[in-house]
Amino acid sequence: MKEKIYVEIAGIKLGIISEDGGEYVRRIAQTVETQINSMVKTQRSTSLIEAALFTAMNYCSKGEQDSKKVRNLETQVALYQANVNRLKKENEELRARLNMK
Repeated sequence: MKEKIYVEIAGIKLGIISEDGGEYVRRIAQTVETQINSMVKTQRSTSLIEAALFTAMNYCSKGEQDSKKVRNLETQVALYQANVNRLKKENEELRARLNMK
């Protein structure tokens, strides 16, 4: 069920509608705020908007990398499943040949 959760990130109040629950949304908001604040503090010439954009780019990049890893793992699982099926069939054939003797 969707609910509206209010969070504050870098001084900006947001109302977020989510099915993930308040605890999850607040945890994500805290992570984003920590990243933004860290960038603004360590790189004094970076504005809040620049820090927010860099943070968004970093998280999008990580998401793309993770999606690529998932696709690769799904391909590997499909290959493993095909091998398992082939080996099961081979095993059945060998058992049948043994039973014929």
